[in-house]
Amino acid sequence: MAQPTRENPASTFVIRLWPERSAAGLRWRGRIDHVQSGESTVFLDVDGMVDFIHRFGVLDDDKHRTTRADG
Repeated sequence: MAQPTRENPASTFVIRLWPERSAAGLRWRGRIDHVQSGESTVFLDVDGMVDFIHRFGVLDDDKHRTTRADG
């Protein structure tokens, strides 16, 4: 399927989040699916999710990126 362009920016994503417990404690994992192409990926942080969305031209620049301060 053709990737969205500025003229046709329609994209649908399904995002699933779930908690995982480990020796280090609770962390969140996720999976994102791009409905139109059938592609998907798993991620451990928001940046992984945003990188996937960015591949489809939905987020065109770095102003949509988030930064997370540890601490």
